[in-house]
Amino acid sequence: MNPQFQTVTPEMAKGYLLKNTDNRNKRGWWVSGLANMIKRGEWIPTHQGVAFSQSGNLLDGQHRLEAIIEANIPVQMMVTTGVRDDAYKVLDNGIKRTLADLTGISQRTAEVCRVLARLAYGGDTVTSADQIIDIYNTGVGEVHDNLVEYCGKAVAVLSSAPIRTVATCMILDGHNQQYIKNIYANLCHQKFNELPNIAQSFIRQVSDKRATVGDRYDLMARVLKVFDSSIKDTTRLTVSDSDASAATAYCRNVVRKLLTKESK
Repeated sequence: MNPQFQTVTPEMAKGYLLKNTDNRNKRGWWVSGLANMIKRGEWIPTHQGVAFSQSGNLLDGQHRLEAIIEANIPVQMMVTTGVRDDAYKVLDNGIKRTLADLTGISQRTAEVCRVLARLAYGGDTVTSADQIIDIYNTGVGEVHDNLVEYCGKAVAVLSSAPIRTVATCMILDGHNQQYIKNIYANLCHQKFNELPNIAQSFIRQVSDKRATVGDRYDLMARVLKVFDSSIKDTTRLTVSDSDASAATAYCRNVVRKLLTKESK
């Protein structure tokens, strides 16, 4: 094999992709995520790049090459030629690094930071480790870690990332921290009689599968009301599509304000 660093231009990337005869289907979301990283200056050359077989076919790196074209910016990467033709059998078979592996942040906190990063930086684009760390350092990490430690229990749906995300945002936005922590802990420990009316209604909706993690934004809209002490005596929890949009906009605005403050 012959590995060497090259500055791969968009034109070179197009040429390399012509040799992509038998590779995985292109994942557009991953290409866009890599392209955005290149545009933000977050690309770091590593031993991974593109690889060509002894027969001259592209074995690895199609998404990186597509990202160079989309970003329209040259990047330096390792280009390896002369790889065995059957090497595709073992490519990408290693254990994938989790977000926690990449950032050093606990898995549950990294989940919340990723939700907020996607809201802050735009839709469902791929987020980088640097963005996750930026979110963490706004105070999100400290508040979320404290919330999880205070509760001390994880349970399906009730301690899911959307719920922890909303709780963290509301605390950072100045809502009653102790009230929110108590509601969250009592939800997770399912202390039904110690919950206000609106939280009891939410517990019933989770039990009936009317509230699920499958609809993240609907769930966020529900718990935004559950953690609001001003409507704690409401006996019936209802949400609409506009409530879901408002909940995501609320969390987006909170984290963007935090990021703006952090950058000053």
